[in-house]
Amino acid sequence: MPTDGAAAPQPKPQLVLANVCLGLFMAALNQRALLVSLPTLTRLFQTDLSTIQWTLLAYDLTLIGLVLTLGRLGDLFGRKRIYASGYLLFVCGSVLCGLSQSPAQLIAFRILQGIGGSMLVANGRAILMVAFPSDQRGKALGFASMAFHVGFLTGPTLGGFLIDTVGWRWNFFVNIPFGLLGAYLAWKILSEGERKKVPIRVDVQGALLLLLTNSSFLYALNQLPHLGLQQLRVLGPLLVSIATLGLFIRTELRAETPILSLSLFRSRLFSAANLSLLFITSTQSAITFLMPFYLQIIMGYTATQMGWILITNSVVIVVMAPLAGWLSDRLGSRLLCTLGAAFIVAGQYFIASLTLESTAIRIMLPLLLTGLGWAAFNSPNQSAMLGSVPRDKIGAASGMSVTTARIGAATGTALSATLFTHGLASAGLSQTEIESPQAWGSAPEIFSQTFSSTVYIINFATLLAVFFSAVRGGRRGAA
Repeated sequence: MPTDGAAAPQPKPQLVLANVCLGLFMAALNQRALLVSLPTLTRLFQTDLSTIQWTLLAYDLTLIGLVLTLGRLGDLFGRKRIYASGYLLFVCGSVLCGLSQSPAQLIAFRILQGIGGSMLVANGRAILMVAFPSDQRGKALGFASMAFHVGFLTGPTLGGFLIDTVGWRWNFFVNIPFGLLGAYLAWKILSEGERKKVPIRVDVQGALLLLLTNSSFLYALNQLPHLGLQQLRVLGPLLVSIATLGLFIRTELRAETPILSLSLFRSRLFSAANLSLLFITSTQSAITFLMPFYLQIIMGYTATQMGWILITNSVVIVVMAPLAGWLSDRLGSRLLCTLGAAFIVAGQYFIASLTLESTAIRIMLPLLLTGLGWAAFNSPNQSAMLGSVPRDKIGAASGMSVTTARIGAATGTALSATLFTHGLASAGLSQTEIESPQAWGSAPEIFSQTFSSTVYIINFATLLAVFFSAVRGGRRGAA
């Protein structure tokens, strides 16, 4: 079996899988626990929707800016130190987030948490791809997906319970034991691998341009519903985003060691898999961002009850993800990904049709359907994407996968807030009412209608994921 120049094959692949699963579990647990905290944070910090969404966007933007660079560095110089250090930085960020006294502090410390998360996610799946033979990678990635969604499953329930008992800060402190254990295991289990004897040339310019491109675009989306497209504070960042995107592409074409090898996109499978992932994650994150406000403020559920409702899709994913990974090793990705994306479209359609009279079971059924779709889509898509590139670029491809997902997630979050606040304004709510989620309960009909129309609009993007999944290639694509 050929070796990866960045990291030698691991002698104990099951232990490697366990360590990677622990990192994914911790990251998902933190993400979902924070989501159920959003209504509480807007109330306690006396802030608005446009501000509190940056607790999510700051983390995503950090991943977008760093993941490709860290994945490429793992290819060149070994992944052990980067991966183990990621655990420790994530723990430090979690402690500081839990001690935050203002939204600004929380957002800043989420950036530190994002740096640690970038080190983990940029190299975790690449470590698995090297540790397992090609006919077992889909299964291994299926178990990794299962671990991630066990975190998704645990996050809302544990997060809601902690909010209702000891307080929201413990949603960050709970990461400490997992992070310390993960760092210890990574240092003991992983081998450093053979480093390439080349000068270290980090594509700093490319990383900064990518971060500026996305930051400018998301800031413009954030301000659009408040100022309008004609205002310089919106139009200016949009133009900056377009310009820096062009500069980023030019830089990557000329860089000796680019953070993103554009040659990867010559593979139809790799390109189509990334586009499918972009549209899926953008729509899923948009709905995930709005659901806690719908459940807690409009429907009146407690944080604990909301957590139990939101785990519905994760329960399905935990059960089905390993099976989907196993099937992808035998059937390829096209059929499974196309069916999965179609299930998500159907589930989101039923989410958009929720009303004020919808029961908890009625809310949970479409979440179950979207969970089934994601289970069928994600592991086969990841396996196909990483299997379509040369082994010495697996880290870069893994970083691209994460970057695509985080760009989708950040864009979806910002777009959902933009569409939702615009809908509330069109329905006649004042700016003060729009910026105060606690006031939405006084106009539940308006909120419910705006929520539905926002999800209907967003769901159109998921149809593109169905299309790109269907045209990606033959039985195993180009892998």
